[in-house]
Amino acid sequence: MITKISEIAIFADIPEIDAPHIISKLKERKFKKNHVLMFENDLSEDVYIIRSGMLKIYRIHEGKEIVLSISMPGDILGEVEALSNDSHRISSIEALENVSVWHMTKQDFLQIVDQYPSVLRKAYMVLVERTRMLNRLIRYLTFYDVRTKAANLLVDLYYNFGKPDGDNFKIDLKINQSLLANMLGVTRESISKTLGDFQNEGLIDIREKYFYLLDKSQLEAICSETEEVPALRKWYNV
Repeated sequence: MITKISEIAIFADIPEIDAPHIISKLKERKFKKNHVLMFENDLSEDVYIIRSGMLKIYRIHEGKEIVLSISMPGDILGEVEALSNDSHRISSIEALENVSVWHMTKQDFLQIVDQYPSVLRKAYMVLVERTRMLNRLIRYLTFYDVRTKAANLLVDLYYNFGKPDGDNFKIDLKINQSLLANMLGVTRESISKTLGDFQNEGLIDIREKYFYLLDKSQLEAICSETEEVPALRKWYNV
């Protein structure tokens, strides 16, 4: 649970003495799992800061969903629209679990930006990181087969949510196969078969929706020609 302004990347450089001023502009809201906070192309000027829980950013075309990213505590949503002249939402956002957020109006957010220029610089850095993530997603969707896509995504998830677990490496994030399929633009049957192959080859194990990389080096070997700079697998370096 995010409790301090300093834990929010975009506000990290605001002096601690000014934190109460920022907090006074925030209102806490809670959303249940599967609640859609916003739909693509909706007109809305709300800005959200995630305090707890996980959300997916996605688009739907002809009934097919593609997940663009996953947002976690400390992330901010809606700031791009607030900083632009167009209030149409860029994408849809849905709670993957029960979520708590801080909510603020566009006017309050812009006032903070005017008062603390570092917020605008941080917002730009966040936008660059999101663009980098989308660039990687386009590469996955366009150039690779399902096996290479899945291996890359598992390694990405480890770089962002992983931790050593004995002799193995755990992705400390519960995630189901349908979400993985929608992150890669493939069918659930395809991802299920591929993950089954990885399990049979001793590359991974799945326990209670947690993924364990049993042979991380071999998974990375599958990805060897798809990411020349492994550090760029980190989704956010703000």
